[in-house]
Amino acid sequence: MRPLTSAGSWSEGDGWWVGITGAPDPDYNLALVHGGDVTAHAHHVYETLTEAGLPSIVLLAGDGLGAAQVLADRGWVCAGSLDLTYLVAHGAPLDPGFRTLDEADMAHARELAAGTFGIAPGTAAVAYADTIARASGVEVVGIVDDSDLQCCALLVDSGPIRTVWSLGTRTGRHRRGYANRLIRAGAAHTHAQRGPIAMCGLTRPRVTPLYLVAGARVAETWQMWSRPRWLLGN
Repeated sequence: MRPLTSAGSWSEGDGWWVGITGAPDPDYNLALVHGGDVTAHAHHVYETLTEAGLPSIVLLAGDGLGAAQVLADRGWVCAGSLDLTYLVAHGAPLDPGFRTLDEADMAHARELAAGTFGIAPGTAAVAYADTIARASGVEVVGIVDDSDLQCCALLVDSGPIRTVWSLGTRTGRHRRGYANRLIRAGAAHTHAQRGPIAMCGLTRPRVTPLYLVAGARVAETWQMWSRPRWLLGN
């Protein structure tokens, strides 16, 4: 989450973090509580997000699930779950459509993301800003077919792991294997750079089978908490 918050704010501690991008979309202003004094951490991230005044989501994972009552007492609701998936990077034959995208490609990535996720162009620009393409520890990758970008994602180095963000396929081009190809090609690309490290991502349960087919496994299931009015607006 950290690379996406250059126009917002980032803070973290032992067992929690808060990442605010400034976008008017709860999926892009996130906090996580996962360990330590989870009750105190839940109070802290709630106050931080409330002060920011933007639609947001608190993720509860591991021991953090025990802090759900803190949010419930403030009128927040559980909006569903996300699966934390992981895939150990491994070698594979080169996919001829795989590309590492540069700044000139970001407009295409933003247009794809806006259509795929149903978000405003300004929100898509948070994940696929021109600056992201040249940010340290971040790569934008995609599958190009029929001379068009069909699928793209962010690969972000996060210490001993690599995280996968905002993987989406162009509207009208689903069920053609592009996402599966990108996951597999991204794993091979990561293996060539960093060896057999874990690649992790959060997926909605209806999308998780796509990652499982590509060889990923589910490590944990997290809860999403937010205000009802933010969810209705989203």
